[in-house]
Amino acid sequence: MFLKKILVIIFTGISFTAMAQTNNNYLQNWKKVAALEKKGLTKSALAEVMIIYNLALKANNDAQEIKSSMYQIKYRNQVEEDSRENNIFFVDTLIAKAKGPAKNILQSMHAQMFWQYLQNNRYKFYDRTKLLEEKSKDISTWSVDKIHSVISKLYKASLQNENLLKITTLDGFAPIIIKGENTRQLRPTLFDFLAHRALQYFTTDENDLTKPAYQFKINNPKAFAPATEFVNTSFKTKDTASLQHKAVLLLQDIIQFHLNDAKPDALIDAEIIRLNFVNQYGEMEGKEKLYEAALKNIEDKYAGNAAIAQAAYLRARIYYDRGQQFVPFTKTENQYEIKRAAALCEAIIKKFPNSEGGINCKNLLGSIIKPSLHIETEKVNTVNDPFRTLVNYKNVPKVYFRIIKTSKEEIKKLDRRDYDKLWKEYTALKSIKNWSVVLPDPQDYQSHAAEIKVDGLANGIYFILASIDENFSLEKNIIAKQTIYVSNISYIHNNNNEYYVLNRDNGQPLANTQVQIWETKYNYQNSSNEEVKAEKYTTDKNGLFKMKDSKEYRNFLLQLKYNSDELFLDDNEGYNTYDSYQPTPIKPQAFLFTDRSIYRPGQTVFFKGIVLQQNYGGKKTAVLPNYK
Repeated sequence: MFLKKILVIIFTGISFTAMAQTNNNYLQNWKKVAALEKKGLTKSALAEVMIIYNLALKANNDAQEIKSSMYQIKYRNQVEEDSRENNIFFVDTLIAKAKGPAKNILQSMHAQMFWQYLQNNRYKFYDRTKLLEEKSKDISTWSVDKIHSVISKLYKASLQNENLLKITTLDGFAPIIIKGENTRQLRPTLFDFLAHRALQYFTTDENDLTKPAYQFKINNPKAFAPATEFVNTSFKTKDTASLQHKAVLLLQDIIQFHLNDAKPDALIDAEIIRLNFVNQYGEMEGKEKLYEAALKNIEDKYAGNAAIAQAAYLRARIYYDRGQQFVPFTKTENQYEIKRAAALCEAIIKKFPNSEGGINCKNLLGSIIKPSLHIETEKVNTVNDPFRTLVNYKNVPKVYFRIIKTSKEEIKKLDRRDYDKLWKEYTALKSIKNWSVVLPDPQDYQSHAAEIKVDGLANGIYFILASIDENFSLEKNIIAKQTIYVSNISYIHNNNNEYYVLNRDNGQPLANTQVQIWETKYNYQNSSNEEVKAEKYTTDKNGLFKMKDSKEYRNFLLQLKYNSDELFLDDNEGYNTYDSYQPTPIKPQAFLFTDRSIYRPGQTVFFKGIVLQQNYGGKKTAVLPNYK
């Protein structure tokens, strides 16, 4: 969530992250480890790491102790069977030898290893019954509640010796920490570093934990209260396993620690984490208003600090999401909420352009002001009659239209062009009509729709192009296209092979309409579909023509001509009639029925069977007697 902030990973479960820095005294040892690893001599590298580890223990060098412990785990993964499970418990031996604060870091690493094991093997824990006592060291037999309990205890243990952790800066842990540009301000002490690692776990939504009847819920509105009030609020529960409860208590500890900081960066960061967490899981009435007010309180209290830009961004997100609920004519109360979000983003970008919140505001504002354009027109319209096109748009004050006469051949030719060249071809075509329309623009950054009149056209096929730029530029522009047909011919498909051709305007049958069938065939030489001319028909006095029977499925187009009018759509038709006349057997299906659902060892299984036979279309089913 937070951009360009801080290290955060000293150890990611079983995988490991190489660290950039090291103490000069150990430099030669680590060079030797790197050389051995490069040669693939993993066991030798592990032995050299053990030398570094023992030296670090004697010298009480916490950073080198942690780093060499990480490398031990890494190499054990490569040389031992079942190393991932074994390494989880191997860390116990490292913790037993360690002293604070190295011990605290190892406990945090240990917790993360258990958590990652759960994430990677969660499916194994489904439907596993919880035992009354779970004392086994075999993690594969544990219940999900047991593993969560262990993770929670380890993260809690990693924060013991709190006074020592709060006076220990991160400077001495350079060999094992990847720093971000705001590390010193946001995570100034080892307590902050370890507390936020634990918080990442406690603020997750672990649905697989057993939920007691007295499950803890964040329903106290004071969870959104100003920092000084929040830290003094009591959040009691009998639900001792609740991760959310542990998260609330830990947030109180972190915020209390930073309440009187000269520079409030770490406090603001923790406050924003707290408010997001409570907003996500809180179950109190008026939660959105409480969240909004709490964010505004941070902005007002620390107005000159760039860290408040993130709070303002989150408040802008509230307005933006609220604005998405707008529905024209029915739900209009939130119509201008997106505009409110845009104004807030603009103010933050101007004041704190390079902050995390400022950058997030730039991205949000970009999506708010981005224009959109889409047109939707009836596919077939009657000859010389005006018709409408529906324009769906956002942030488009004016739209420009072009009508281009085209043909089946030209469309086919264009379809073979590369996509990058296709729009260049469309915009280069000669138009028969051009016009523009000013669209209603309430300046609310919402999507709107308007129906635009299009003058009547002669029989034929046309492209309608719509653009937000008068010149139909291919750069920084949106162009919408639709293919339409103008004809007074229509048809109805009845059953598999009967078609009625009608006048589109009045529904009267069109007798003596010429119908050409174009069958779609796959050309294996050029790896494409082609339309091949097939049979012809003429409609009777009722406008009816009946397709010939076919043993195979047919895919085809209809070209209809009535006097000077023609309709040649790109809609594929398809049918077969073979199953209606000559039922073809398909593979029989056998169903077995046993005398009971579960059998004890040695019991005889009694069963009966029935075999059914369906015809090709699945319309008739028969029992096959004496089938073997």
